[in-house]
Amino acid sequence: MTRELLLARRDYFNMVHGVTIRAIAALADHELDFRPMARLRTPRELIFHIYAQEKILAESARDGRFTMEAANGSNPEEPSNAPAVAALATVKDAVAFANSSHDAAETIFRAMSDEDVARPVESFMGAYPAWQYFQFAYDEHWHHRGQLYVYLRLPGKEPPNLYDY
Repeated sequence: MTRELLLARRDYFNMVHGVTIRAIAALADHELDFRPMARLRTPRELIFHIYAQEKILAESARDGRFTMEAANGSNPEEPSNAPAVAALATVKDAVAFANSSHDAAETIFRAMSDEDVARPVESFMGAYPAWQYFQFAYDEHWHHRGQLYVYLRLPGKEPPNLYDY
């Protein structure tokens, strides 16, 4: 993938992110702790995971290395992440965190050269080109946004249209 193509995909991801922000904003503060059953993540935990993961993957693409320690940085069940998850105390906090993390990833990817985009990034999963870390974040985003949509529907809320950019 070229830098030009990566940035075009980032443009689309920015629109997807905008819809996700509207979905997050549709939650009430008390709904951030909704857990449909034991061991499933709450909306607060999903939001933390989606957006911490996006930022961490961008940093890894920039830095040329993705470690298990970095991967655990987006795991809301990791005890060391408890303060960051708790900081998403309100929907307003969650939206701010999501925007901040997405913007940080955006800045990183937009600063990459063609060579940066193509170079391999070492990880515990093997080596992948840096652009693939954008794709990992994008896939994770859509997957977990689907969970958020289910969580909106359970109390009878209508989530934003998936493609309402």
